Amino acid sequence: MGEVTSLEFRDIDHFREQLCGWDTPAIQIEPGLLNIRLDRVDLGGLIFIDVRVSRKVMDHSRPRPGWFKCVVNLSPAVFCGVEVNAGHLTVLTPGREYRSILTSGWRSIEIIVSSSALADEGLCLPSQLAADPENAMIDLPVELVGIFRGLADAAFRRDVAVRMKPAPLRRALLRALDKAFSIGVYGRRGDGRARAADGYDLARRMIRCIESRFGQRLTVNELAGELDVTPRALHYAARAAIGVSPHDLIQAFRLNQVRSELWTARMSEPNITTAALTQDFTHLGRFSQQYRTLFGELPSQTVQRVRQLA
Repeated sequence: MGEVTSLEFRDIDHFREQLCGWDTPAIQIEPGLLNIRLDRVDLGGLIFIDVRVSRKVMDHSRPRPGWFKCVVNLSPAVFCGVEVNAGHLTVLTPGREYRSILTSGWRSIEIIVSSSALADEGLCLPSQLAADPENAMIDLPVELVGIFRGLADAAFRRDVAVRMKPAPLRRALLRALDKAFSIGVYGRRGDGRARAADGYDLARRMIRCIESRFGQRLTVNELAGELDVTPRALHYAARAAIGVSPHDLIQAFRLNQVRSELWTARMSEPNITTAALTQDFTHLGRFSQQYRTLFGELPSQTVQRVRQLA
């Protein structure tokens, strides 16, 4: 407790294994090498982290029982169908799943706090934030965003001698959260910076349908038929809400699942052919090229790296 950990990841599943108090299954949808940087310090019932993600990803965060996840967005995102600009605090409560689309080069400052720590400090979460995911946002004033950013800079300085000590850091974070929650009581959301994302409802249905067809090849026409819409409507929704075509979205899900299976099998013998066939990739040469296009490396390079990590 109180010791700063700084880590970098190339695999989302590797990143997930380091999380405490929450989980965030995610898929990479932007081509290129992924890099996730995590700075973290456990302050006792409160975990303070600074997260940076180099490529566009979709996630669905799930706070574990007894924990709340408070996210100060320093980059734009789509959170539960609402476009969120930098400067918002989103509050994720236990027992719910929150879907987000994070922009390329995304950064957030996050406070993962236990319900007991909130109770001990007399902090009360505004009731409307827990009512439904779409209301779980607080538009922070610039000064308060600056306080959170300044605390992250003080906590994770590379020079250990000048880092902020754990006890005063914890007190300052709880004070800042208390100010944010007080703003949330009055529903500060009226400045027009948050609005519903175009096409998100259909895009969400599309995502759930793709997830339900795990391991099966799916065409855009088949997907449109299952959702009772036209392929053109699917294309508009995927482009507007996610920034990719329906075909690329389907393929991203399948390729990410292959990558996840290679990571899971790292302690034994990751088998590229088996993982590819599980996701119905039957032309292995074409699969390898599609994999490299999305992730910036061949499946064999992934296997070599995850074996070294194991």
